[in-house]
Amino acid sequence: MKRKLVFGLICCLMLGSIPIEAMAYSVPETVRVGLESVCKNTSSAAIATKELLIGTEKDGNFKKGGAVFSQNGFSVRIAVGNYIAVDEEMNLDDALDMAATLTKRGHEATAAYTDGKSWTVYVKNATVGDVESAAKASAVRVQNFEGYQLSGGNSNVIIPEDAVLMGTDTEDTIAVNGKSYRGMLTFAVSGSTMTAVNVVPLEEYLYGVVPAEMPASYEQEALKAQAVAARTYAMTKLGAHTGSGYQLCDTTACQVYKGYSGEMASATKAVNATAGEVLCYHGEPIEAVFSASSGGYTENSEDVWNTVVPYLRAVPEIAEYDNNSWTRTLTLSELNALLAAKGEKIGSAKDIVITKLSTGGRVQEMQIVGTSGTKTLTKEDIRTYFSSAFGSLPGKMFTINGKGGESSGNGAVTQNNAPKSGSLLAAAAKNGITAKTTGTLSALNGKKLSVEVKQSSAISSRTDYYAVYSVSISTVKDGKFVFNGNGSGHGVGMSQKGAQGMAQLGYSYDSILKHYYTDVTIEG
Repeated sequence: MKRKLVFGLICCLMLGSIPIEAMAYSVPETVRVGLESVCKNTSSAAIATKELLIGTEKDGNFKKGGAVFSQNGFSVRIAVGNYIAVDEEMNLDDALDMAATLTKRGHEATAAYTDGKSWTVYVKNATVGDVESAAKASAVRVQNFEGYQLSGGNSNVIIPEDAVLMGTDTEDTIAVNGKSYRGMLTFAVSGSTMTAVNVVPLEEYLYGVVPAEMPASYEQEALKAQAVAARTYAMTKLGAHTGSGYQLCDTTACQVYKGYSGEMASATKAVNATAGEVLCYHGEPIEAVFSASSGGYTENSEDVWNTVVPYLRAVPEIAEYDNNSWTRTLTLSELNALLAAKGEKIGSAKDIVITKLSTGGRVQEMQIVGTSGTKTLTKEDIRTYFSSAFGSLPGKMFTINGKGGESSGNGAVTQNNAPKSGSLLAAAAKNGITAKTTGTLSALNGKKLSVEVKQSSAISSRTDYYAVYSVSISTVKDGKFVFNGNGSGHGVGMSQKGAQGMAQLGYSYDSILKHYYTDVTIEG
């Protein structure tokens, strides 16, 4: 029986590694996803299916080499080291029979898959002479083998890590440790442990990504925007785990992927409707990052990470869906305990002073002021520094005890009147910063400030400015700090709740994407 993977949609881009004329990139046909959330660096795993097909994969096509059966599923355990192999090729049934015969004669013998439709028998803890005498055939040494042993029913076989498995359940899915996946399964071996790897068509991979990253109840145009962003982001992350034997992982380190078990019809529809579409900047796929909610204004890449990325520019939200507000409270005594645990040498904490705010009200720098020093927090450290006290801050759009920029975000899907272009102070005033101008000075919440314009020379088509304001705002009050904020995540790129809000207002998915990613094109 010959099987071939069935792809959801075939489009002109899905040509594996073959370059596409007039484009500077190619969209991969399949991806290798490390299932780190269900089977990472372990010595064993469980596969829940009655029939498993064993074979090889090339360019997304499966070539069957044999099939094993078990009413109660299969167990997988690591198989590494040195073996003595019977130096003959045979089919699976003959290999199983020979292994059974050698086992009865006192040998640790197991049927072993080699390639194509070829099988042989591996024997552990034996000499070449022992095996040749017992098998009545030539034998050879196999040094430093890496693979796994599959057991179930009457079958016990050894599989090299470059072979693959396919299931025959619904839509040819295969379940590992309780989660079902489309496509093929293998295990990447590292020393004495292994990690499950799903070899799956890119579009079918997205079936399991989109509803894991965005609620499937969102509007179809928002889901389409997520599908295009997720497809593009995956293409830029393909080298993330090559040292581990796969290209992507299934966690937030890449994108959350829940396989067939996590699929939802609405998300699958969005993936199919945008099949092969990729976001590009100057003809190259972009790193289409996204977060849950910006809180009213997205963020420049360099104000979260280090590099100016011309398509990741801060823009005001048009609308954000749902209530995205949050509150965290930290007392002075809790802050002092945290400082001590971190080994900070600034004495006893006296205050938290906000020292930089950006257009929209996002905190870009703040200082913990102690009796004998100061600890300065910037970029993502602002979100993560207090994690041992109350968890990471959901975002950087916040006030402390009511002081700082006043971010918008009343929890409803409403039109935000912030302009997409115009003067800095106009954008500031309409996006949460109360600003007054007297000559060359401005005032923010009664504090004098200077304006440091953040605009890359690589960005010539934008007429609006995003700024970081240098301020000095003391926030301590009654021995505690109450953080009141809006938004969740790093704030760079597409806001998922912003995409939903825009979709509810009637924006199309391409308009949503082009709002959040500057000067991009959609190709495919």
